[in-house]
Amino acid sequence: MTDFIKSNLQIIGICALIAMVLIIRIIAVLRRGNDARNQTRKQDVWRATLARCGETGSYVLRSGELSRFASGEMMRAFEALLEGGGPEAEACCAVLRENSAKLVERVSGRADTAEKGYFAHLLTVADLTGLTAEERRPYIEYTRGLLFEKSVYCRENALRALYALGDAEAVADAIRLLSSDAEVHNEKLLADGMNSFRGDRKALANALMERFDRYDDHSQSAVITFFTVADFHDWDGFFKERLAGSDISLDQRCDILRLLLRVPSEDTKRLLVDTLRDKGKAEDWQTAAVAATGLSAYPGDDEVFRALRSGITSPAWDVRKNCAATLVKLAPPKESLEEILNGDDAFAADALRYALDSEGDAEKR
Repeated sequence: MTDFIKSNLQIIGICALIAMVLIIRIIAVLRRGNDARNQTRKQDVWRATLARCGETGSYVLRSGELSRFASGEMMRAFEALLEGGGPEAEACCAVLRENSAKLVERVSGRADTAEKGYFAHLLTVADLTGLTAEERRPYIEYTRGLLFEKSVYCRENALRALYALGDAEAVADAIRLLSSDAEVHNEKLLADGMNSFRGDRKALANALMERFDRYDDHSQSAVITFFTVADFHDWDGFFKERLAGSDISLDQRCDILRLLLRVPSEDTKRLLVDTLRDKGKAEDWQTAAVAATGLSAYPGDDEVFRALRSGITSPAWDVRKNCAATLVKLAPPKESLEEILNGDDAFAADALRYALDSEGDAEKR
């Protein structure tokens, strides 16, 4: 009898647990449905406002309508219309264009930190590249003010908004301000942001170079990476001279080499060969690894082959690996590779076998 009761209690417990899970799921579904209906209603509120503005020909908002930008939910509804495209998105952009000063004043005075960051995000969703300097100025001042917020969300959205606004001088100045801050800003994020710039990227490059010496090392490296991805080479001479100096970081030296090797020339070949020979067996071997990759642009050059042949004996695996990969790409005479494979340096032979196997796998794919 006791076992019977225990068995029934276990069944009841399992059924109760299943029922609880089902109830939680039903509540979640109902809540999602309710949230969707609320969002639809908020979007309809915005649609009514946009319709009124369209009828009057003016997208200047009333005071109560401006206050909606202090609410995260109302901004989310506004963003949905922006992302929907078409006439509604164009009308939303007109709202942001014709109310820039008033919107900034309202959001700055009433919104909390998260909502301030969200408003900056809205500026990245909208197409605001056609704003006049007067219309754009309040947004630039607003986003500059967010650059020193403790919230990473705010800072990143502020930068993304500046890239989206397409003002080269404003972006270059913002990076200068960040360089003066104690916080370290991720150079990849900075470089990706520069590449997403919606204005004249040549103008941005000029503005960045005007301030280059006032940037910290991370920001300078981000600028160099931006130039590499954008294939901007007007300042290659400046960077070659910089590479000859001794007061720049190892990471920045590697970044400069990656920029310069994009344009093969006799001078660049000489720089890469010398770097591989001088640094291939040094403690700061990283530049040699970059140089080894760049030499793949010089097929049939005996000097390049000799440099790679020496570099493949480097103590650093990355240097050996890159030298081996470049040798395989350059396809020297078979006996030259067999000499390495059958030589006394087992590490060099291993690197070359790895490169040959990788090349074979790539051909199969």
